[in-house]
Amino acid sequence: MTTHEHDNVPTGAPEDLVERASGVGGTPSGMSATDVRVRSDLARHLGRDIYPADREALLARLRGTSAPDHLVDLLAGLPVDGFDYESVQQLCRALGLGTEEHHT
Repeated sequence: MTTHEHDNVPTGAPEDLVERASGVGGTPSGMSATDVRVRSDLARHLGRDIYPADREALLARLRGTSAPDHLVDLLAGLPVDGFDYESVQQLCRALGLGTEEHHT
């Protein structure tokens, strides 16, 4: 791939540009696009200040923020056991959603 001397804009065949762009962004390893979207929606409606929180507190927050029914229904499926979730990541694991795989 080459660039124009004047403006540093990449040039080349369109398929080359698509190939380069496909390596940027996307979904984290271990997660589907749906997992990313649901986690993002949960994080937006729950906020960070709620944790640690149990099922009932999480459901109350979702209802209080007028979260979509599919999020309320998803969390309603959690066990009624008084367990406190420490983060949206831990909550997503409990819901069976994929989570980011961190490599050390």
